[in-house]
Amino acid sequence: MSDLWIGASKEEAEYVFLLPNKPILSNESDVVLSHQVDVDHLIELNGNHWRKILTIMAKLTSPNYGEWREFRDKDLLKKVGIAFSIDQLTNVKGVFFIVGNTFREALPILDSAQEVGDKHVAAFTLNCVWCPYLDYRQFPNILIEAIRETILEK
Repeated sequence: MSDLWIGASKEEAEYVFLLPNKPILSNESDVVLSHQVDVDHLIELNGNHWRKILTIMAKLTSPNYGEWREFRDKDLLKKVGIAFSIDQLTNVKGVFFIVGNTFREALPILDSAQEVGDKHVAAFTLNCVWCPYLDYRQFPNILIEAIRETILEK
C-alpha cells in the first residue's frame, strides 16, 4: 500500500495532504480504486479519528467556510488528494500540506517560510504548508482560520 493515494488525482487535486498514517480499507479493490473511496466509507471503516481528519481538511479547503460539512461529505475527495509517502509529491500542482512531524527531516521547513498562529503554528512557502497533525488538540479552529486566510491571499 505504499502507493496508496486517496481522492482527487495529482492532476486534478487543488490541495494534497501528505499524511503519516494510512486508513484502514475494507479490501484489496479499495486499494486499487482508492481514488473512488468516499468520505462516508472512510469514516465507517476508521471511525471518529478519520472523521476529524476529513473535517479539518474540509474546513481548510472548502470554497465557502460556512458550508464545510456539505463540502466534506460531497466534494472533498473530488478536490483534495491524500498521499502517504514523500515520493508521491512529485508533479503535484495544487497546494500541499505536510502534516505532522513525521516528514520534517526529509522535508524541513524552509528558512523563508512565513509562520501563522500562536500556540499552534503552521508555516508557508509558495504552495506548501507545514502544519500540525489533523487533530483538534493540535489544530484548533483559530489555526484553521489563519491558514485559510493565508491560502486565500496567495
